[in-house]
Amino acid sequence: MHVYTCIIRFMHGTAKCSAIQGLSQKRSVRAVVFDYGNVLCLEQTLEDMKGMALVCGVPHERFSELYWKLRPPYDRGDIDGPAYWTAIVGQQELGLSRDQIATLIKLDTESITRPNQGAVQWAKLLHHEGFPLTLLSNMPLELSRHVTQSFPSLSTFEYLIYSCDYGSIKPELSIYRNCLELLKVAPQDILYLDDRAENVEAAARLGINSVLFDTVEKTASRVESRFNIPVPSYGRCRPSSSQYRSTNRRPDRMESD
Repeated sequence: MHVYTCIIRFMHGTAKCSAIQGLSQKRSVRAVVFDYGNVLCLEQTLEDMKGMALVCGVPHERFSELYWKLRPPYDRGDIDGPAYWTAIVGQQELGLSRDQIATLIKLDTESITRPNQGAVQWAKLLHHEGFPLTLLSNMPLELSRHVTQSFPSLSTFEYLIYSCDYGSIKPELSIYRNCLELLKVAPQDILYLDDRAENVEAAARLGINSVLFDTVEKTASRVESRFNIPVPSYGRCRPSSSQYRSTNRRPDRMESD
C-alpha cells in the first residue's frame, strides 16, 4: 500500500510541476491596450453606410470608397467634420447643408457606438483583476468626444488615446510611441489588441506584444496560450485571481499616484 501511495503522490507532484512550468512559459504583462473599432464596438453595418450615403446623395459603393479614402486627415485631426463631409460630396460635385452635415456626424457616431459585449466584458474582467487599461484608436474629434461620454466601461480605462489629439494615426509609429510615453511601461510589458493586421505589425515593430483581434472567442484563445492574463471563460472554469497576483503588478507610476 505504501508503494502505491508514493506512486500516486509522485504523479500528482509531476502534474502540478507541469502546470507550473506551463504557466511560467507564458509571458506576463502589466497593462493592456485595446483598439476601439471592431474590437470594443461592433463593426459598422451595411445599413449604417447606406444611411450616410443616402444623406450625401452618393451611390453606396462610391460612398464607401470615399468614406475610407478621405478618412485619414479627419482621424488625424487635420480637418473637422464639416470639412470631411464636404470633401466627400465634393468628389461628386455635390454640396451639403449645415443640417445635413449635422445628421451625417450623428449617423457616423451612432454607427460606432454599439458595444461588442464580449470584448467589453473582457475589459471589465481585466480591470477587476487589476490590469491598467488604455484605449488606442483612430478617431476624429466629434466622434471621440461622444464615445468618451457615452460608451460603457471606458470610465475604467486609465488613458483614452485618440488619433485626433496626437496628429498621428495607426499604423504610423509615432502614435504608438505616444502611447508608450504616456503609459511609462516597457513595450514587452504591454498586450495590444487590434483588428487590423497593419496596426498589429506596427506595434510589434516597437516590441509591443500584439495580437490580431477577430472574434472574442478566438482572440481569447490565442491570448490565453501566450500570456499569463485572464480571458473570458465561455463556460470553462476560469482560474482564480490569485493566479495573476504574483505577475500582475501595476506600474510604479500608477502605484504612486
